[in-house]
Amino acid sequence: MNYLRFTIHTTNIMTRFTAILLISAFPSLLWAHNFSARKAYINEYSYIAISQMHTHKIPASITLAQGILESGAGHSFLARSSNNHFGIKCGSQWKGKTSYHDDDKKNECFRSYSRVKDSYLDHSLFLTTNKRYAFLFDLPIEDYKAWAHGLSKAGYATHPKYAERLIQLIEDEHLYTYDREKEIPEIALNSSHELQNNAYSINKVNVIAAHKNDTFFKISKRTGLTLRQLHKYNEALSNYESLPIDTPIYLQRKKNKSNKAYVVVKSSTTLAHLSQKEGVSIKALMKFNQISTPNQLLQKGEKIFLR
Repeated sequence: MNYLRFTIHTTNIMTRFTAILLISAFPSLLWAHNFSARKAYINEYSYIAISQMHTHKIPASITLAQGILESGAGHSFLARSSNNHFGIKCGSQWKGKTSYHDDDKKNECFRSYSRVKDSYLDHSLFLTTNKRYAFLFDLPIEDYKAWAHGLSKAGYATHPKYAERLIQLIEDEHLYTYDREKEIPEIALNSSHELQNNAYSINKVNVIAAHKNDTFFKISKRTGLTLRQLHKYNEALSNYESLPIDTPIYLQRKKNKSNKAYVVVKSSTTLAHLSQKEGVSIKALMKFNQISTPNQLLQKGEKIFLR
């Protein structure tokens, strides 16, 4: 029995010693593993980061770099057990699932998600709804360095080199290229049941059709957009409690012009409702047509310029 214990103990020591020798003698093996894990993570989640960028105006490079850093490229215990890829703690406002792990203190409360995608959405909402991060949204979306330093300044993480680590990740993996993506990847649209069945585009802007008895609140829950965003993108419908069925609901900001030069009004309507139909912002339509109010009644046969 004593011999067995000694043998096991010796074997464990030799195993650890061998592992140390391998890492010391062949550091490229460890680097290759990290490199491979990062690449796999980026391939799997970059489309979600781009989608969140278009919706919430957070650089995709920053989101991906934070996801990699906070989750160990998806391999941390918190990521594997709770789908929490951004290390977001519960906080007083969190009403969802929780899990407890040691971090700055012992047994701290962390948010837990059913899907990784939900973690990405909550990360966007966490930044867009907390006042301490509000100044970030005045920064250019392609200035990842300013965003990284801003996150550190606002106290997202306690590590003194947090900004530098984010920047290094972004530059090592060329994540800044994702900040230049002008369209939401098709896979991002198809990954949502709501969007898969209901999505289309008007003037190259993503929209969904309103369901029967739909409200902005219901659409907010389905799409992850905030009520403020939905009202901003759909000004003509801001006074509706229940949205008319099949009405186009914009998931992005409308364009400032159309490929079409103009439209001829087919029945009495307003500039606001024409904006909703054509995917051109109300301000742009007012400027093109020298109309001072979006609710001015337009008559049948009237020509309205779209650029």
